[in-house]
Amino acid sequence: MKLERKYPQKRAFVTGAASGFGLAICMRLASRGWKLLIADINETRLTQAEAQLRGCGAEVVSVVLDVTRPEALEQAADTVRRLWGGIDLVFNNAGIASAGAIDDLSLEEWEKVIDVDLWSVIYGCRAFVPMLKAQRGGCIVNTASSAGTLAGPEMASYNVAKAGVVSLSETLRSELSGFGIHVTVVCPTVFVTSLGDSLKSGRAMERRLVAQLNKSRVTAEHIADDVLAAVENGRLYVMTQSDAKWGWRIKRWMPETYSTLIAYLYRNRKWLYADQA
Repeated sequence: MKLERKYPQKRAFVTGAASGFGLAICMRLASRGWKLLIADINETRLTQAEAQLRGCGAEVVSVVLDVTRPEALEQAADTVRRLWGGIDLVFNNAGIASAGAIDDLSLEEWEKVIDVDLWSVIYGCRAFVPMLKAQRGGCIVNTASSAGTLAGPEMASYNVAKAGVVSLSETLRSELSGFGIHVTVVCPTVFVTSLGDSLKSGRAMERRLVAQLNKSRVTAEHIADDVLAAVENGRLYVMTQSDAKWGWRIKRWMPETYSTLIAYLYRNRKWLYADQA
């Protein structure tokens, strides 16, 4: 396959690997014979994921890892260097969600979301870029969200974190191009995932988001397939769903109109902002 021709040693590191999109990408890579270093903070889920991936015949090493600790990401980079001599794909994927009005979100909640969703991606890039530069190749895949491109109301902390991931990825795309390093940023809207597990405040907006997640027909596997195709073809943006693509285009082409439309939908409790029955 094109991906394996690009990266014949087939070595990948994935955070948030024990569930959702992280596990889906690991399953796809395992079925193609990739060596995997999988990381997650949930030890029970990680053990289950490791067994599942080994069942596919993959070479798997797992590590319980807190992505908010930069030294943990540096240790992961040291591990792949020791085990495999380098890395081909780095997936900075771990994340949590949050939703609520600006005056309802505590500063502690802001800090947690920014730490997990943005700082961890920065730490991951900083930890692995020296290795990628030295080998003059590889790909960084950062999981953002269409929240980072569309900036919907009552999602300020999540929007800010994910917008930061998009901006970081765009920056690194050009900054690292001279070293043969590719960058891809994943910007889905809602899909079936474990992300809803972190939405526990009981706020109305969080309930709406969970309802949207639960009824989505798009799965983590759909996103994983699109991401691997993007990596194969050197694409920067992955926006699998049509609402992600069209929302982004309209906002770029007609930013004032887009903002007016979203404000209207929010004020009148239409679409995503409608109360669930």
